[in-house]
Amino acid sequence: MAEQTRWLQSYSGVRADVGLGPGVEPGDETFAFRHAYCYALSRLQANPAERARIVLARDPRPTGRVLAAAQTQGLVGACRDLGVTLELIDLGVVSTPVWQHAVRMFEAHGGVMITASHNPLNNNGWKYATGVGTSSGDPAPPGALLSASDMANLIRAANAFRPVPTQHAAVAMPDADTRDRAIAAYVRFVADRYHARVEGAPLVIDTNGGAASRLAERVFRALGVEPIVINSDEGVAVHEIDVEQVRPDGTHVLDPLAERVRSEGALFGLAYDFDADRGNLTYVDEAGVAHIPSPQAAAAINAAIALAMHRRSADTRPAVVIASDATSCRVHQIAAAFGADVVEVETGEINVATAMRDQELHGRCAVVGVEGPNGGTVFAGTTCRDGTLVGAGALLAAADAELRAIISDTLAPGHAMADGLSGLIEVLPPQRSFMDSLVAPADWATTVEQLDHQFPRLFSEALAGEWATFDIVYSYTRHVGPVKPVAAGYGWKARLSRPGADGFLWIRGSKTEARVARIVGDGPDEASARALVAIGRRLLER
Repeated sequence: MAEQTRWLQSYSGVRADVGLGPGVEPGDETFAFRHAYCYALSRLQANPAERARIVLARDPRPTGRVLAAAQTQGLVGACRDLGVTLELIDLGVVSTPVWQHAVRMFEAHGGVMITASHNPLNNNGWKYATGVGTSSGDPAPPGALLSASDMANLIRAANAFRPVPTQHAAVAMPDADTRDRAIAAYVRFVADRYHARVEGAPLVIDTNGGAASRLAERVFRALGVEPIVINSDEGVAVHEIDVEQVRPDGTHVLDPLAERVRSEGALFGLAYDFDADRGNLTYVDEAGVAHIPSPQAAAAINAAIALAMHRRSADTRPAVVIASDATSCRVHQIAAAFGADVVEVETGEINVATAMRDQELHGRCAVVGVEGPNGGTVFAGTTCRDGTLVGAGALLAAADAELRAIISDTLAPGHAMADGLSGLIEVLPPQRSFMDSLVAPADWATTVEQLDHQFPRLFSEALAGEWATFDIVYSYTRHVGPVKPVAAGYGWKARLSRPGADGFLWIRGSKTEARVARIVGDGPDEASARALVAIGRRLLER
């Protein structure tokens, strides 16, 4: 039980501090085994078969091999006990987007990804994917993360069930040829959809020793550019894994990358996290000033490019953008300018990916989805965030003249757009978004009652001079509206408006960090957005 309480378990995955390895504590191996055993049972109950095909992969963390072996033993044990033949496709080290793409490519029953994503190197964990043809009470798209309800059921089963590992441990054996086939298929997918109409555009790519180290150069060459790849020794992290952070001394993790972009005269720089499902940008403007766009600014770039690509295409389906409840109003404003609808869901990658699938089934083109306050973007044709596609979108934004003209004519008619990313960012709406976090209140239902009661008073005291109206909505999975969900945790959001401007205050308990409540304030300028964050702090500190 001690191991169980150490692990953070949420619908986006499971992780803990397991050290720098290469081994982990025996209890942690057993915990991984139990999760995999129960996962295989759940997949085969949802989609019975005589043979089960599951795709296993990992990022290059030092504890990845031993956790992959423990997961393998769980998968093998469950299939053996069910009398099912297991075909395990072990890709070894690949990115999370390649892994999810491979689940669909190989028409697998599911998949296991060993990763702790953007968390420190001493953390590790795993994610599970849905399979092709799998059914459940709340189905997610093939290859995507399990739905919230399926993952909740799996967590309950793994915490209660005590299957015993066999004496003969199963060994994960990556297959280099199969791995290369999976990567090649993913590279073709990216190149076919996002090939830029540019020539000789220099980029600087920082893989920081992560899962993109043997992927980035290959995929950007396929996009028609010759990237400068730095920090590419697989498994060797040169700097912090989370490339969104500002250090205590005021420097940003991406400052060295920005300097390299300046010295190379590159269009921009792209930095990956360790499983390559996040990509963060930096660029230098015409005045030589380095910039690191906020995550929500990057999401706005992605949305503008996706909508411009849809307009340029021959696709006659109505375009729709999926936006999590913490997505900046900037994305809504861009969508409105393009005549696209926005469908809002609760923050979370799987909620966005599933809503995109649902819109496609109803004959609409889900061009892009933004999955949370970190600006993570799910692009059309995929089911997860993807750092490589952030780079592909930035390449189009910086250098594809036709797409840039579509965006400029739509968002700022008559404006002469400057070169590069800085020119495109200038024509985007100026909306600003800021995030903060506090210790979460113990009882969320009581907290929401207090928010509902106290916010109207604080609005009249501190916000009514700037904003005309507000309304309160609640969000749970793919449902957002004025009806309060019957659930253990959900999002709370006060939407504010006045003629010509919109904003919001969003508060929700984190589902990936225990006892943490997140606050997002979004407004037409920095002062109004920060004021909303301050109101959120006051509400939670009472």
